[in-house]
Amino acid sequence: MMSFKEFISGISFKSLQPHMPLTYTDEFSNTILPEEDEQMKKTLFEICSIPKMSTLALGTIINKGIAQMDDHLAFVNVGVWNGFTFLCGLVNNRNKKCIGIDNFSEFGSPREDFLTRFSSYRSEFHHFYDMDYVDYFKTCHNSPIGFYLYDGAHDYDNQLKGLQLAEPFFAKNCIIMVDDTNFEHPRQATLDFMSGSTNKYEIIMDAKTACNGHPTFWNGVMILQKLNE
Repeated sequence: MMSFKEFISGISFKSLQPHMPLTYTDEFSNTILPEEDEQMKKTLFEICSIPKMSTLALGTIINKGIAQMDDHLAFVNVGVWNGFTFLCGLVNNRNKKCIGIDNFSEFGSPREDFLTRFSSYRSEFHHFYDMDYVDYFKTCHNSPIGFYLYDGAHDYDNQLKGLQLAEPFFAKNCIIMVDDTNFEHPRQATLDFMSGSTNKYEIIMDAKTACNGHPTFWNGVMILQKLNE
């Protein structure tokens, strides 16, 4: 089995590359996974029909990361929207602790659609909190985090706060995924978070795309790994 770092570095694309201008392409045929390509695509096929601001490639990164996460750790996803990224973590990971947080304050508030999907995929280890992420971390969270995805508001202040509030719970080797890093604010907030932290982080992936909505890595992605306790 590949390590997580080997898997994400091995993702490639058949024709449309991240740096190329957007043209129509089938992301399933264009995305080439370095391990279990056919099996992973079958696993996520149904979920990929959910309205999303993400891609198959990003979904496989989440799924692989949760699958390799120690059972005592948690996957935490701030900002679930219609559920794509969160549910990618749940599928075939029924014994992993997975926590989603959203107050549905943006993008049409698809609360009922998400809850319907969540109820069909969840296990007893999967939880959702309908609340603001700041209140959640201040009043509810108590588990060490093995994989963290902040996908809430991507202005500088919220991006930085979303990382700082979660950081006390980051376990050693925790994976932190930040999307929309084509934009200046989330990218700079992430870099400032790293430089201002007493912990050490390694950027293990930093992929930009030619535009927002790109079927490779959507609007850019950065993945960090915490190196120390």
